[in-house]
Amino acid sequence: MKPRHIVFATVGSQGDLFPFLAVGRELASRGHRVTVGAHAMHRAAVAEADLGFVTASGIAEPDDKAAFAAKAFHPLRGPRFVVRDLAAADVAASYAALAPACAEADAIVTTTLAFAGQILGETSRGTWLSAVLSPTVFLSADDPPATGVAWLDRYLRGSPRRGAWLRRAAEAVTSTWTAPVRNFRRSLGLAPVSAWGDPFHRGQHARDGVLAMYSPLLGALPADAPGRTTLTGWCRYAPGDGLLDAELRAFLDAGSPPVVFTLGSAAVHAGEAFLRESMEAARMLDRRAVLLTGSPVLRERLGAWHESVFAVDYAPHGALFERAAAIVHHGGIGTTHEALRAGRPSLVVPHGFDQPDNAARIARLGVGAVLPAWRYRADRAAVMLRGLLGEALTRDRAMRASNRLRVEDGTRNTADAIEGAMHRGGRAP
Repeated sequence: MKPRHIVFATVGSQGDLFPFLAVGRELASRGHRVTVGAHAMHRAAVAEADLGFVTASGIAEPDDKAAFAAKAFHPLRGPRFVVRDLAAADVAASYAALAPACAEADAIVTTTLAFAGQILGETSRGTWLSAVLSPTVFLSADDPPATGVAWLDRYLRGSPRRGAWLRRAAEAVTSTWTAPVRNFRRSLGLAPVSAWGDPFHRGQHARDGVLAMYSPLLGALPADAPGRTTLTGWCRYAPGDGLLDAELRAFLDAGSPPVVFTLGSAAVHAGEAFLRESMEAARMLDRRAVLLTGSPVLRERLGAWHESVFAVDYAPHGALFERAAAIVHHGGIGTTHEALRAGRPSLVVPHGFDQPDNAARIARLGVGAVLPAWRYRADRAAVMLRGLLGEALTRDRAMRASNRLRVEDGTRNTADAIEGAMHRGGRAP
């Protein structure tokens, strides 16, 4: 294929960014030009991947990340804050920033909260594709996402009619959240809602195809997925070539495999209590531990810790998880995939968004267990970890899942799908 220009428009944390860096590098290796539109905080990561970058958000980076994370992950008000007060309210500024990059793009690929990118894709003469990074985004009636409420989840999975009720209820509850997007569309002379539907739900799924960029281990495509949906598999990106620093390697080499505790790149900023309870759980188990604190500020606030504990701001998940005995994590989609790839049992502590559903899928695979964030305490975590570490069947299932995931090539499959969509209907360069 002749060289084309592809723009990725993504909103969110590193877990939302990294798959596009993997695919972007693959497309660049095929001669294409790739531009990533994201929040300014991701500029360095995109530069490290040697891809083009454009700031695609007017949202300022919060001064108090702990307070911001606590607000974003509030169990009741958090989703509305993220969707309405951040992503939807940012649509005009994001559109102005993205429009020049998209003007001559041959393909635009958008994510769930990239509302400006969705408008630019819809009105583009080129190819518009959308990406789904976790199964819950489909809000399927046939495979309803887990809410984290056990009795409700059992009820909803009882029949597609119940799953359809959940979808209707979710669309009704959240319909006002995207009012800023509808108002902005009117200012452009567009219908307030596209032909596809509300931009937070069915309207996010693109005209020219949907890329389901997660492992089939987490679920097959639901029967009610949009037409032209391709399940590509997970697109893995390892920043810094996945190398551990010398001090962490020395700790890992000096004793038995530790339990790794992490809340990813977003929830971690509200995770001081989680980290303190985790240190106590490791002590109760008489196990070594690695804590990923997310920032030096939070690491310092933990104070002194036992020599059997190693605290570090960040470490490449893939390389670290492979050295672990078990992984305690929040269930973010990127971390979930890395835990599966490592072949280690998971104790998932979901905080919000797609995390309860990812956690439920880990449990259904038989490779881990779930402990909701509001119930996370050292004694409970220790009991559940003791069970996971002692179950040979769980460890065997985890290794089998790892073997399956390692033969996937989601990055290549996604790049192929993008090229195929441009070939079918994209604008000639």
